[in-house]
Amino acid sequence: WKHVEAADIVLGDVLCIDGGSSKLPCDGIVVQGSLVVDESMLTGEPMPIQKMPVERSVNASITKKNTAYAGTLCLESTGPKEGKALMIATAVGALTTRGQLVRMVLFPTSVRFKYNDQMPTVYFILSMYLMILCAIIVSPAIQMASWIATYLTVLATVAMCLNPMLPVSMVMGQSVTARRLEKTHKIGCLQPARIPIAGKISTMVFDKTGTITQDGMDLDAVVPVDSAEFRSKIDLVAQDRSSQEVVEQSVPENMRYALATCHTVTTVSDGTLVGNLVEVSMVQTSGWHIKGEDIVSPSGQERVQVLKKLDFDHCRMTSGVVIRTPNKNEVKVFVKGSYERISDISISDSVPASYNVLTQQYAKGGYYVLGVATKSLPGTVTEQELADMSRNTLEDGLSLCGLLLFRNEMKPDSPDAIIELKKGSIRSVICTGDNVHTGISIGKQCRIVSQHHPCLLGELDKSGNLRWVDPNDEDTTKSVDVHDPANSGAQLAVTQGAWRLMLREGLELEKIWTRLVVFGRMKPEDKINVVKYLQSQNLVVGMCGDGGNDCGGLRAAHAGLALSDAEASMVAPFSTARDGKSLMTVVDLIREGRACLATNIATFQYFVTYSFFLTTVRTVYTINGALNFADYVWIVMDVGIGIIMVYTMTQSLPTKTLADYRPTATLLGPRTISGILFPCLTALLAMFVAEALLWSKPWYIQLDPIFDIHVRPQDWNLRGDNYDSPIGVIGLLLCLSNTAYINTYGGRFRRNILRNWKINIVYLVFLFGLGFALLSPPNPWNCIIRVNCDTPESLAAGHVPVVGAFSTGGIGGCFLGPQLILWQYEMDKAGYDTGYLIGRTSACHHPSTLMMSHPWPVPKFHNSDARDQTIATQPNFAGRSLSSISATSC
Repeated sequence: WKHVEAADIVLGDVLCIDGGSSKLPCDGIVVQGSLVVDESMLTGEPMPIQKMPVERSVNASITKKNTAYAGTLCLESTGPKEGKALMIATAVGALTTRGQLVRMVLFPTSVRFKYNDQMPTVYFILSMYLMILCAIIVSPAIQMASWIATYLTVLATVAMCLNPMLPVSMVMGQSVTARRLEKTHKIGCLQPARIPIAGKISTMVFDKTGTITQDGMDLDAVVPVDSAEFRSKIDLVAQDRSSQEVVEQSVPENMRYALATCHTVTTVSDGTLVGNLVEVSMVQTSGWHIKGEDIVSPSGQERVQVLKKLDFDHCRMTSGVVIRTPNKNEVKVFVKGSYERISDISISDSVPASYNVLTQQYAKGGYYVLGVATKSLPGTVTEQELADMSRNTLEDGLSLCGLLLFRNEMKPDSPDAIIELKKGSIRSVICTGDNVHTGISIGKQCRIVSQHHPCLLGELDKSGNLRWVDPNDEDTTKSVDVHDPANSGAQLAVTQGAWRLMLREGLELEKIWTRLVVFGRMKPEDKINVVKYLQSQNLVVGMCGDGGNDCGGLRAAHAGLALSDAEASMVAPFSTARDGKSLMTVVDLIREGRACLATNIATFQYFVTYSFFLTTVRTVYTINGALNFADYVWIVMDVGIGIIMVYTMTQSLPTKTLADYRPTATLLGPRTISGILFPCLTALLAMFVAEALLWSKPWYIQLDPIFDIHVRPQDWNLRGDNYDSPIGVIGLLLCLSNTAYINTYGGRFRRNILRNWKINIVYLVFLFGLGFALLSPPNPWNCIIRVNCDTPESLAAGHVPVVGAFSTGGIGGCFLGPQLILWQYEMDKAGYDTGYLIGRTSACHHPSTLMMSHPWPVPKFHNSDARDQTIATQPNFAGRSLSSISATSC
């Protein structure tokens, strides 16, 4: 033997396994000795499991009982080799069960959702609009004075129209909600993209055991059978005696041996019972003690030897044991399983005539009912003969000996959760591996099944045909027509066989699927089929299970919530073990999902408004004078609003209760489109009115920065020094900030916006800044965005700390306003280079030689008389209209 790294293990290696909570490095088959492993992280099974070696028999088969899995903890290892068990490696790395689990997490099942399906259409519409804008910009009618300026304008238009922040904002909202789910609700989320989908859930599929009801079960009573007759029910929970005393004094011998031995429970070194929760409860109630291969009665007077164990088989739905009785002369076989299965494999003469009626009655009462059957083998049978016997042989010729009644209590908040879902217009159904009658009973207790209307049962008759019966009718052979108008209000429940038949044929299912509320005896693959069928009806389907045999359904659902902290639950997008795996976590998930979806639609509307409104305004300004905005205007729009304010939009909390309808998920619906068109049209109208008022003023001068004062293409940010651009700046900032704020109002899915203090602070800062820029006299702060600015304050803006470091130029320079038209005319007439532009080196005056020939001060266009007098005194200006001096305005 030698120690090797886990990465060096290859298939076929024989491993000597250590105990003491060591982690298994690979999947393998136990060949010698036994292991006690904790598989809770992998399967969700809370109790440790014993792994036994493969039997030395011609009929031996390898089952889960013989297989240990990578990543599980080995609590105890016993065997012939240095006291440790031996295991042969059968899978390593990504091929192990745990590796396949990780693969399912990394590559989750994709689901279709209107939210995502319409996004390509949105980008197509934006692309068409972009192509129109680009065609206008590159047309000969637009003079940008440089092809580089034209290219950069087109590039900027592409970035504005197909804003990369659009998908980022949606992911941002999902990430914020995922963090809130983890922090506030203790719900883990591996796929944040499923959160808004959870907000559209219309049907919720629930497992029963461990989901609606508690994990464990308590053995409540035993019903013995003798000579094909039921005896009186023996309650094991008595006030005057312990359950062990009741078992010893009142339970018949066969049922007492079945309670003590018909299980796969074992013990670890400290005496802790290891095995299935139901079987552990059964052993604890019996009071018998496990001593190696023997099981001893509480008094110590009886000792039963276990010869062979039959592990639970999902196909057979049975488990069993072969024992040698205390008198050593008799070998008995005990088999337990679902009461339907035990009835089928038992000798008909041993089954009471009232078997179906009584078992269904117990199931309707909420009991988890198991049947027990037995038979005797010759006392001379050897262990090798037993090992060579097939399971079919051991389960043949059994006689029914009784029923075990387990009580599975409902979680206290399950009815409240179902009621909340109903208020939220979410339909709930039960899909359980338990008996359908028990499912109906639990459904009525938790309000999934109506207490005021009958619930009819669909099952297969002896000829394999579908029939409907009323489970409350004493005559169980009487069929009911579910299509009869008198039964139109009845809900429906189906067994596994009936479901599979309807799913295969399809016609009947299409007529009644909306009335199905309980699916009984469902195997893992049946649960997947239920989820997929509901999805095929254009429903958004959620599923909630305990993460064990529900993993397939959890993975197939649009939004699966595993009430487990096991690694197996990672295949579900969401998992939790909060408050004893409370069902209220489903309500919390859907509340957060609806709020997240509403926020995603809000940020979508904002960025599409940004795309259409901004590009429209910028293109109009480009057409009517090659005008632009200061660089800090873009910084405020893209960072201040597009990132900071949009982030605060995602901070709105969900409402405390579910609304009676779901938020829209369509990106092209009337509500969404109206939320885009209204701010765009109203803002454009307001800007048109503002421009009209501006043009009506006598002191207004139109300006084309390129052709009137020869602003160079590389000084694009200086093309905002005019009368028109400030209107565009104020209009854009007001429209975008108002759109972001209004889309966060709240309502039925998000709390009132006043509870979102972050967006209120940011919004007030924007309003204060815009109000200050509009109402204050020229100052350095205004000149940063070129609103209410003049040359002295523009020069002073260069001394504002930090601001200049993030500017591409123009901060601290001359204010190149419309007053320069007259100077530029004189410079052109004097023969100066048309590329000349005044700067700080000339104290923002025209050239000194021009000053000598025309020693008049810089014109001050603060009133119409001064402006008109100055124009009239200049050579060659008399009689020229202002429109002939400057370019047209936007």
